[in-house]
Amino acid sequence: MPITTKGINHPAFYGRNLDETITFYTEVLGMRLVLRQPNLDEPRLTHLFFSAGGGAFFAFFIPNDDGDLKLSEGSEGIGSLQHIALNLTVSIEEAMETLNRYNIKFKGPIDRGYERSLYFHDPNGIKVELMTWKTPLPRGADEADIIARAQTLREREGAYNIEEEHVRQAMSESGLSSPD
Repeated sequence: MPITTKGINHPAFYGRNLDETITFYTEVLGMRLVLRQPNLDEPRLTHLFFSAGGGAFFAFFIPNDDGDLKLSEGSEGIGSLQHIALNLTVSIEEAMETLNRYNIKFKGPIDRGYERSLYFHDPNGIKVELMTWKTPLPRGADEADIIARAQTLREREGAYNIEEEHVRQAMSESGLSSPD
């Protein structure tokens, strides 16, 4: 019998600067800092937990200023994180205004067929994607069900990637309509 899960609780990252990380995740991304304590496995690290919404969190382990713990820089490759994507609750234009206000350089908006995305790096060098669906999902809709149905439509059509019309058709076939 396979193990089943009910969502991602948290990715855990190493960070380089406590204050910059707290400012970025609370002020720029609007996450709530819900835990700040010594790391129970390595007391030279501070453990932070930010609420990302929907029961998901971002955890950070950051060396204490008064400690002698030095961490190496991460590198891209097998087993490393390429980026973390966050669903927006504001328009992509509002997100761009906030990033500009904090002088954070970003790439985008990039059209991804059925979504639009912005990419930038947090103070720890982690690549972050902010994304929004072109057709907003109705409240309570299962994102995975819509993507899976749109994928089937894409394959049937022989399209290169999922496009907006696939999502709209998937919603329609599921008896859903966009809230816009």
